[in-house]
Amino acid sequence: MFVVVGNFCIINSFCILFYSCSRLRQVQALLCEGDSVTPDGILCSLGIDSRYNEGCTELAKYLFYGLYERNQPNLEHAFDDFPEEMLDDVILLIKAECVQLYCNPLNYSYLLPYVSHWRNLQLYCMTEAEYEDEEAAEEFKISSFVTMVQDCHRIGVAYSSQGHIQKFDVFMVEKWPLIQAFALEGIGGGSFFTIKYKIVDMSEKLWQVYTRLDPVSLDHLLTEVKQFSKNWNTTVVQSTSFTSDTNI
Repeated sequence: MFVVVGNFCIINSFCILFYSCSRLRQVQALLCEGDSVTPDGILCSLGIDSRYNEGCTELAKYLFYGLYERNQPNLEHAFDDFPEEMLDDVILLIKAECVQLYCNPLNYSYLLPYVSHWRNLQLYCMTEAEYEDEEAAEEFKISSFVTMVQDCHRIGVAYSSQGHIQKFDVFMVEKWPLIQAFALEGIGGGSFFTIKYKIVDMSEKLWQVYTRLDPVSLDHLLTEVKQFSKNWNTTVVQSTSFTSDTNI
């Protein structure tokens, strides 16, 4: 049995449930270490809301493997008619025993195969009719975010990606549009986010999780080896053909 999202088939539904839950538990294990610097949750905000932060994108690629890998053959035409900003309209707060997820009614069906069996999932999502009011939708997102973090004291962020390591700067996090919106009176938290909460960079610990071999990463590795072999054989054939033509 396969999961069909939009006009394309992702992967076997049993596998997607098993592996997405397994990867989530790997991340949640970082929140069970019990030391004084362990955050209460890990925040992942995609798209413009985090100024396209690469660390958050990398975490999303790990949890929603395939969905945010635009260069994969099976997804080549999947999002031709789907705006990228709609797919990126996601906020995750991962805690040790639960996950809080904000999404919109348009990307909900794309995320559902991955999150439907996440333990203690708390979902924040408007109906399609409600989402048509842009101002109400933006207010709902901000108020949902405020609710997500209200019982936290320390919040971890995936600040850097493995391919682009950056020195952690809490003031750069404060510049994220989502974080700035937290300070809005009325719908926001009413104070600066980085003053109210201690922000912890979880990048290096998350990288250790990403590098662990599992069936998904093994499949990606085998695909890369297969592609390399194909390219190598093509190069050899072309080189042999060129040599033969030169000798003639």
